[in-house]
Amino acid sequence: MRRGWNRIVVFAAVLVATVACSGGAAQAVGEFDTGGFGSFHAKASNGYKMTVWAGSEPEYRSGQIVIWLVRRGASVIYVAPARVTDTEIEADLGELGRIDLRFEPTGRMMRAAPVCEPDSKQRIEEGSYVGEFEFHGEEGFSELRATSLRFDLHPFIDFVCGGAGTGETRGPGLPGARLLAKAARDGAKVLLRVIQNRPGAPVEVEASLKEKRGRIRIWRSVGGTYSGAAFHFHPRLRSAVLSPPAPFSGFAVFRRGAAPAMRWTGNLAADFPGNSDFPLAGPGFSIGLVHAQIYHEGRFHPEPDARP
Repeated sequence: MRRGWNRIVVFAAVLVATVACSGGAAQAVGEFDTGGFGSFHAKASNGYKMTVWAGSEPEYRSGQIVIWLVRRGASVIYVAPARVTDTEIEADLGELGRIDLRFEPTGRMMRAAPVCEPDSKQRIEEGSYVGEFEFHGEEGFSELRATSLRFDLHPFIDFVCGGAGTGETRGPGLPGARLLAKAARDGAKVLLRVIQNRPGAPVEVEASLKEKRGRIRIWRSVGGTYSGAAFHFHPRLRSAVLSPPAPFSGFAVFRRGAAPAMRWTGNLAADFPGNSDFPLAGPGFSIGLVHAQIYHEGRFHPEPDARP
């Protein structure tokens, strides 16, 4: 079965191995010497959009499946072993669910291209995956049961388009601040990033959680842009207080001169999809606070003498 484009299989292998979001597209998909590939998306419960990619290396080795659920301010990515051929996708997700699908072509061809490269359309075989797809998110955050899912390269191939650029500058002369806290807890790695361009300005708060449950790797994230009242820092960065709204709760206090165990204290927590009320402060966190600013392409440009 030929479903189009010369780099999809290679991209899929890289993606499922690294959860990267860049690459290109391919041809001869599903041939024995290139491996298998599948892609589809659907609406899951509680407002989550689900995108699924499955890929394998030549001779269908090292198959993996990526399940990505996203809604405003929250996302989860699961990467699990799978059997992926040109016509079948099978994966045992344990308590998370089960996948047993086969590709049924319609006999028609469609043309597809990344949204940013509409002139690069290629002919791709139409079809659907039929069988059993069952997913149960931890703590019931989202579910999906389906017996038929249409093969679709979007938004998979649209990753080649990228998005609006963002960057960060750091230096003692900048009016803003960036706080970074990270720790390893309960077998998981948690990272908290806070940045505010100046006192009182909107503050960006992002938290991510990396876990491994058996053979399944999981990346969870929550965050958003909140009122400047959620973050206050001393002009010389001797202290800071963070108290963002939901999906966060509680507060945390940074004291630069305190003993290590008391440098980042409070009851700050995050409600990650599938892992709620996860602590983001307390002993065991490494913490840093520096002068910084974030910029979005076309909206802010750092001063010429700002240090990278």
